[in-house]
Amino acid sequence: MGVASGLVAITCCVSPVVLVLLGIATAAEAVTLGDTLYYEYGWYFRAAGLGVATLAVVLFLRGRGACNVRGAYRYRRMLIVLAGSAVATYAGLFWFTKYLGIWFG
Repeated sequence: MGVASGLVAITCCVSPVVLVLLGIATAAEAVTLGDTLYYEYGWYFRAAGLGVATLAVVLFLRGRGACNVRGAYRYRRMLIVLAGSAVATYAGLFWFTKYLGIWFG
């Protein structure tokens, strides 16, 4: 779920790359679209990624009957892994798309 939340959060930058890879858009159009989505709507995408992560944590803890502070503390290692994988996915894809923007731009 951490990777999923990271992907949702960085969709603003990844979607133009996907359009280029599918042959639907040119690289210049993708860079322009990526910049527009990132700088104007980036916080909405990040909030959606945070929402996915929060929903994943709640569903995980509820499924184990531990949806409270004590339960969160008991599963803290899993929560750290979720947060770490979300941040790593976001950062990795951000720098990859930034590199592609510099290379194609």
